[in-house]
Amino acid sequence: MILRTISVLLVASAMLAGTAHAVSQRQTDAGKKACVQEARRLCPAEMKSLSRKKVEACMIAKIDQTSTICHAAMLRIKAQREASPKR
Repeated sequence: MILRTISVLLVASAMLAGTAHAVSQRQTDAGKKACVQEARRLCPAEMKSLSRKKVEACMIAKIDQTSTICHAAMLRIKAQREASPKR
């Protein structure tokens, strides 16, 4: 009985972890889609350069002009940039 309860809990926690990852992934995808449209409007020269780093830097600089979804995505990108070591 105890082993069955443990196995049920393990399966449930694995399912929750998978669901959380899927939700996080959907939010990221929605943020990226929203940001592409906004980047075309706010950072056209950087979009033409095809440099992701330039586009991200421009969008971070203009973060106050972005939608709520894109704003959240840009904050995540900004945090990742600040957390990663400089090269």
